[in-house]
Amino acid sequence: MERKLTLCGEYIQIRRKNGALTYGGDQGFYAGGQAGSKEKRKETSGCGIIALSDLLLYLANRGQCFATEWNMSYVNRILEQDEYQKYYDSIYEFLGGIPMKGGVSGIKLQMGFNRLARRQGWQLRSKWGLSGRKLWGRLEKMLEQDIPVILCIPMTLLKKDKGRGLPFYKKEEEGYRKVCEVSAHYVMVTGMLREKAGERTFLEISSWGKKYYICKEEYDELIHTVFLGILLGNILYIKSRKNDEQKGRINEEI
Repeated sequence: MERKLTLCGEYIQIRRKNGALTYGGDQGFYAGGQAGSKEKRKETSGCGIIALSDLLLYLANRGQCFATEWNMSYVNRILEQDEYQKYYDSIYEFLGGIPMKGGVSGIKLQMGFNRLARRQGWQLRSKWGLSGRKLWGRLEKMLEQDIPVILCIPMTLLKKDKGRGLPFYKKEEEGYRKVCEVSAHYVMVTGMLREKAGERTFLEISSWGKKYYICKEEYDELIHTVFLGILLGNILYIKSRKNDEQKGRINEEI
């Protein structure tokens, strides 16, 4: 029996300058920047801020109370690329930019979300996952509560792990076709699908403005075998601050 768990609302769409629609934000919007420039860092290392930007916009689409001054004019509609870049730049400045080397850490995403949640009075808090055992239960719980999940594919630090990554797939009629292999990259999980009992589970993701799929079992194997994989590869876990009697689906809160 097919088991499918997806977000309730439509995911973020942006109209590229060529007219094509995306599935989520794309750091490639900043392609062409000079080496060492802020724009170049956004292109090469901006995936974490893309993920946080999409998360905040999706929450705003689901409930007006989650709108901020940066996105209140962009809710529940297709954005033009220039509009999304203006919005992204606001989140970029709020987080303090991207380091010269490497991207934004999971802890920085956690701190940024919590700072904004306190300022806006949201009954939500986040923490960067430090457990491989709790990861999948937390991920499913967030999707059930209609919250997209920021997931990080870990970088490989040791020489023995160099060249390892996580396969990305496209879903086709005959199955899943591998299209690339990725490391040191944030994606947004928007769904989970197991087609038949006993077969592999696939996560539906947004990355570079496209819909891909990753295999849960392959991700699990990667984070448990590369150095610091569970710490570097995990999720931004978001939950309600309300007690168990009060809390429920995020839909009910908003």
